[in-house]
Amino acid sequence: MRIAICDFDDKYLYSLLTYLYGKCEKEEFFSFTTLEDYEESLSEGGYDYTVMDEDFYEKWKDKKNSIGKLIILSAKIDNIGNRDEYQVIYKYGPMDGLYRIMKKKSRKTSGAKKYAIYSPIHHELTEMYGLSMCQMLSESSKVLLIDTMYCPLVEKLIRDGPRGSFIDVIYKLCNGKSDEIRELIEEYDGVDVLPFVCNPTDTASVNKEEWNMLIDYIDSLNYETYVFLLDEINQGFRSIMEYVDNCVLINKKGDYYKSKQANMQKYIRSIGTDATAVELLMSANNLTEGCYQLEELLTGNLGRYVRKQNY
Repeated sequence: MRIAICDFDDKYLYSLLTYLYGKCEKEEFFSFTTLEDYEESLSEGGYDYTVMDEDFYEKWKDKKNSIGKLIILSAKIDNIGNRDEYQVIYKYGPMDGLYRIMKKKSRKTSGAKKYAIYSPIHHELTEMYGLSMCQMLSESSKVLLIDTMYCPLVEKLIRDGPRGSFIDVIYKLCNGKSDEIRELIEEYDGVDVLPFVCNPTDTASVNKEEWNMLIDYIDSLNYETYVFLLDEINQGFRSIMEYVDNCVLINKKGDYYKSKQANMQKYIRSIGTDATAVELLMSANNLTEGCYQLEELLTGNLGRYVRKQNY
């Protein structure tokens, strides 16, 4: 992979290249501190990625030359996010930001849709939102749900009951028995479900390397859509954010909740992943009095609300 990095600041450029050379083995890096040198280099061949400081880009953007996939380094953290024509990352954040983007783009399932659903304020309908979303997505693609909620509600919807737990999956991955995991995958209403988390200590005991093993494994299954339902993922949250394309943040109305959500959005976007805010005004209290029917949530107001979203 050929990567051009363009910045008028030669000291910053040197620091970034020093870091990237230490992390990358197969990538070729080409650095430029002037418009003229960069333009001259294009006559010798293009680049898979072009990384430009925003000042460099402002002087270059009217040129007609093709610059490949474009990543902008912004000095303002409020600018980070994805645009139609390029992606913006924070220039003065951790230097592994660019490395993570390149690693993420090299994943096998480049055509798959990958979502995470998380509520910084632990909205009680987070899991039901995710199940409704999976049902909708399963109408047009093959979906794998990775539900990491403690004592998940989806367990009650699977008639035959679970054949294993989340810890069983991790055990098999760590002991070379990944071929046995497919036998543990459940199915609910057209959605495949990875075995569940049975108690809070299950995810707390899984380290970063094991989370990465899990992500690599499910990625190899070649589903068309992946949906992570997240509770408290102590060591794997960042790895999951690096893998997915969009994290749907479930929130409630109010300035306090908006502040927590804004901070979480800023963190996720700094990783290079989109973060979509959803203000979910309904609650489980809206159910028919005296009962708790999960299907009522999936087919009622919540289900209709999810179908109006553009996933």
